[in-house]
Amino acid sequence: MRPHAEQRFAAMGTTAHVVVVGPDAEEHVGHAMERVFDLEQRWSRFVPTSEISQLNAAAGESVEVSPLTLCLVDHAVAAWRLTGGSFDPTMVLQLQDAGYDRSFERIEMASPGHDQPVAGSGCGDVHVDRCRREVTIPADIGLDPGGIGKGLAADIITRELTDAGAWGVMVNLGGDLAVRGLPKEGEEWVVNIVEPTVHPGAITTTRLRDSGLATSTTAKRRWRCSDRERHHILDPATGDSTHASAVLATVIAGEAWWAEVTATALLVRDEPARCTESSLVIHADGRTARTGEFERFEL
Repeated sequence: MRPHAEQRFAAMGTTAHVVVVGPDAEEHVGHAMERVFDLEQRWSRFVPTSEISQLNAAAGESVEVSPLTLCLVDHAVAAWRLTGGSFDPTMVLQLQDAGYDRSFERIEMASPGHDQPVAGSGCGDVHVDRCRREVTIPADIGLDPGGIGKGLAADIITRELTDAGAWGVMVNLGGDLAVRGLPKEGEEWVVNIVEPTVHPGAITTTRLRDSGLATSTTAKRRWRCSDRERHHILDPATGDSTHASAVLATVIAGEAWWAEVTATALLVRDEPARCTESSLVIHADGRTARTGEFERFEL
């Protein structure tokens, strides 16, 4: 077994799990934890001093941001375009109106939100000035890193650590994960896909190499608003929680940010056959659908 270190800890509203293989593994794990906390403080819409919160508070004006936050916004806008709007990171006001106005563990199961959904605006008027490192968003929207932030964070950290000399790294942020290099044993990382709200035990087991995996589900992060049940994945076309038959989507892609975006988009459009990535979709009636080469990744 190769030298390694690992750590589990709470961050980004979930459980993080970092594994580093190679010399100085303990030091690298410490750096990974620091970076996770750093990105959370930069990107969380629930941290009043975060760059995303400052950007939303100054909507309508240009705001200078750090290179990491510029990277996040750049990827979010690209994701909106690439998914044809199925992924829309501009729906903060809709989430707040639905009662999701604080970190989920603080939401009461019966939330006094407003049951008047409004369609998303999209990213067409979000302006990113890479030279000046400035972002401008329209006055009537807000940016939400949910659905892309954890995957992008995993991509950033795995690359930082392998560039720093780690032989292999896995960063798993609540099921959105990236792997690079060699695992503790063998040539591929073995990852169980587990979501007890949908399926008892492991749904399946995958083996990955230099790639990202993300799982999105409508079966958790649910609450009641105006006497009806809501969940956190919104349909940009309506501004309401999605009503698709799919309840879980897992996607394997070259990068974790794109796997996370695609998994969310699958739950919105409910058309797994159109997914060009390798995916597993579970429906409310228990039906499963696989696209791409997903079966090739399964043990």
